[in-house]
Amino acid sequence: MIEDIINPTPARQLINDFYYQLPNNGSHKEGLLSCERRYNEAIICALVCIDNMIKIAPWGGVIDNEVEEGSKEYYMKLKEELIQIRDDRTT
Repeated sequence: MIEDIINPTPARQLINDFYYQLPNNGSHKEGLLSCERRYNEAIICALVCIDNMIKIAPWGGVIDNEVEEGSKEYYMKLKEELIQIRDDRTT
């Protein structure tokens, strides 16, 4: 988990970008603006963002079997990782 802080994946970085923009009340688990609730909302924001990118962005392609950053495949993989993070938190 410390690796996610030091060298976050693009999906975790996107979550962090939203997380630190949301207001908080300083409580870890209590209240509407708690850290835990804020993190869950950041995941939802990241998913909405990626869904919109998938719908509206112009697309590149796959180069040499590598997923090109900015391609539709890149955003689809990012979405899958975000969904996995969300699902891991609810189980």
